[in-house]
Amino acid sequence: MDSYSLIYFVKPEGAISDWEYFWYQIPYGAPGILTFVVGLFLSYFAFQKYRNSKEDDGFFHLNLTISFISFGCVGLVLTTRAWIQDVHTLVMWNDLLYFLVAPLAPTAFYLAYHMTGKQSKLLLYYSYVCWFASFVLYLGVILGKGFETTVFEFPFGKYPRGSAFVRPWGILAPLGYFLLILPSFIKHYQYIRKHYHLTLFHGVNLLFLLTTLNAPSILGFKVYPGGFFLFIPMLLVAYGVFRSDFFDVNELLFQKNGMFYFLFALLSFVLIFISFGVSFGLSPNAYESAKWYPWGIPPVLSVFGAVFLSIIVAGANPSARINQLCAFALILTGFYVIQSVPLKLNISYVVQLRISQMTFVAFAFAPSIMVRLVFEAIGQKSPVWLKGIDILCLSAAILAPSPYLFVGYYDYPWSRVHHGGPAELLVGTNGAIALLLVLFTFLRNKGYINFASKWIIGSFLLSALLLLAALLPSHGIPIYPIADFQFIPAILLGYAVLRHGALSLEGRTIQLSQRLANLGLITMAIAAILYFPLIREQYGVGESAFHLTMIVLPLVLFNYLVVYIMSRPLAEELDISYFLLDLEKQKADEEREKALIAQDKAEEAREESEKLLLNILPYKVAQELKSKGSVNPVRFDNATVLFTDFKGFTKVAEGMDEQSLIEELDACFTQFDEIILRNNLEKLKTIGDSYMCAGGLPVENRTNAIDACLAALEIQSFMNQLKEIKTALNLPFWELRLGIHTGPVVAGVVGRFKFAYDIWGDTVNTASRMESGGETGKINVSKETYELVKYFFETEYRGKIHGKNKGDLDMYFVHRLRPRYSQDPDGKAPNQYFREVYARISRGANIRWKKES
Repeated sequence: MDSYSLIYFVKPEGAISDWEYFWYQIPYGAPGILTFVVGLFLSYFAFQKYRNSKEDDGFFHLNLTISFISFGCVGLVLTTRAWIQDVHTLVMWNDLLYFLVAPLAPTAFYLAYHMTGKQSKLLLYYSYVCWFASFVLYLGVILGKGFETTVFEFPFGKYPRGSAFVRPWGILAPLGYFLLILPSFIKHYQYIRKHYHLTLFHGVNLLFLLTTLNAPSILGFKVYPGGFFLFIPMLLVAYGVFRSDFFDVNELLFQKNGMFYFLFALLSFVLIFISFGVSFGLSPNAYESAKWYPWGIPPVLSVFGAVFLSIIVAGANPSARINQLCAFALILTGFYVIQSVPLKLNISYVVQLRISQMTFVAFAFAPSIMVRLVFEAIGQKSPVWLKGIDILCLSAAILAPSPYLFVGYYDYPWSRVHHGGPAELLVGTNGAIALLLVLFTFLRNKGYINFASKWIIGSFLLSALLLLAALLPSHGIPIYPIADFQFIPAILLGYAVLRHGALSLEGRTIQLSQRLANLGLITMAIAAILYFPLIREQYGVGESAFHLTMIVLPLVLFNYLVVYIMSRPLAEELDISYFLLDLEKQKADEEREKALIAQDKAEEAREESEKLLLNILPYKVAQELKSKGSVNPVRFDNATVLFTDFKGFTKVAEGMDEQSLIEELDACFTQFDEIILRNNLEKLKTIGDSYMCAGGLPVENRTNAIDACLAALEIQSFMNQLKEIKTALNLPFWELRLGIHTGPVVAGVVGRFKFAYDIWGDTVNTASRMESGGETGKINVSKETYELVKYFFETEYRGKIHGKNKGDLDMYFVHRLRPRYSQDPDGKAPNQYFREVYARISRGANIRWKKES
């Protein structure tokens, strides 16, 4: 077996480019970025509290919001001092950021004043003094005299000196802490302890102490500024203030989807960083060695496969703890393999080292997350010994950016491999302990673990074995790091999650997000095709494809990730709506089952009562009677009354038995009922063999005379057909007289127990005279009705009839519809043209008829 010498990492002497300087200084500035992110995160929660607080508490939370932003920006200022080499650029950024840093002192003193129960008025007055100093600082920055170009140079960065505008502000804060805040806290300690959680007390003190520890570096002493670690006291302060609202870790991370959004925010940054880093940071020289192919393919597959599965799993159900743990485990696996890809390329070793250090900060927590996932999958509580693994994980994460993670590298034929230091051994030892403990738990409980959970445990064990095998090449044993093949356990885990139901996967969410994501996917595919010829001029075919893959794939995943974040609230609302609907439906079904028999009986009784009432009264009148208990008489100025009577009824009835007589009469009147219903008329009553109905009531209309004539044609047609049938069978038959008149009537309900809807007026008498004066088999109408229907029907004037107290009355026969309005030769059925004119009259149109020649 070949041996390879260890190459130690040494920072070069002399001037280096700004880009190289940035990579060398990354570990020094990274804690400041963390402080800035934590400050923004906590300021958001503080602002939410401010919006929902009362006036007094609201002012406290507003100051807390500003304070978190300011302390977070202190970390960002220190990061610029660690990462920016050019002094003028550094001074410019410090001037800009101090606009946000300046409120730190006055808001912090107000917080301390509030914590003492507003008893130490000196703290309030001192906050006003600090505001004045802040405005002096603003003035200096605006005048371009905030910071001087004279700097103190340290290994951890360059520190510009503050001008006379900045120094008073820098002196007042630490001076006020030791002279005012500390004595006030000691004096009012019992009050603070009674009204506030002690973490708030310790957090505020630590904020001032760490901020004060910036002073040595500003004064020229080689002391790493404590402000880099302000995120620690900020978390303590936040816990002391918000613990009862949303700082329960389980609620924050899972019930409020905090883990979901944290993971995706982290992933978004990493994916964009990868895409832009490859696009702008890799030159054709990076592919000069042959190590990128084929050795670079497995880690690329592992990274993007793990990230894609994590997006699908996390987006499926962000409130489910097991989904988030699974997604977190996949992401951490992807983080580990990310650092393997640059090692296959011909780029500066410091870039490779820093990328590995950044990824190991996150990957250090992999044993803790994987163990939790396993115990969640088998349905058991996390064991006590997991706290020990958590402490080891935290220690490894803290050491990851330090020189103790890797101390050099081996240059193998397949890639460079970092030589592991104490921090890497700590990560490996932690993983090995977690592997053994999980394996022991599995063997002890394997009889109770379901099939899907066994797949989850199996994928964890395989992933851990691959990672432990990576320790061999990192210590000089020339074996290809098979940890690059992490896509294998990732696929196994995804199989367990998505196919065997170990985790919840909402189909609606997947479908909705998939359709939205595909739109972006098509756009990026087109862009990649257009971009390929451009890079083909600089790279070979294989290098171009690899380069393009490293640019486009992170953007594809970022597209999926953003779509899931944007569509998730909508999907959650849909899920909640469906759940509530299902819940209400279930409750309704239960109630309906309990009361089904009683409800059916009540419904039957109600339907029978309603049916009976509607058989007696018109619908509108029935509704009025039910709502008011009575019906008011109503006058109708234009109603049409129709009477019928059978000629020779008595003679024919004498030759029939009672049952046959009733059945025959019922058959005729039933047909009459259906005919008048079709023609918008209202049946009023039958008296023996007489039938009476009317149109234009109880709802007024303009077509009642036409309706009555149409109904009369149908009735006479029916009676004529019945006569033909009876004659052919040599049976007795009835002939019908039918009379119609139009005029004013009064309608109402009479009776208390056996009530009836009836009409009164001379119109009723005239209609009766039209019937009695008519001829059998024909329709006899008055002149008033004739005037309303003459343009639609063929009529015949047939003379006068004497009416009691009315003199002679003109009468007309209605024979049929005019041909232009009829669809049949007999003129009984109206055509489409008739219906159009009829509809216009119904809507209130006045029809102007042409005079027929």
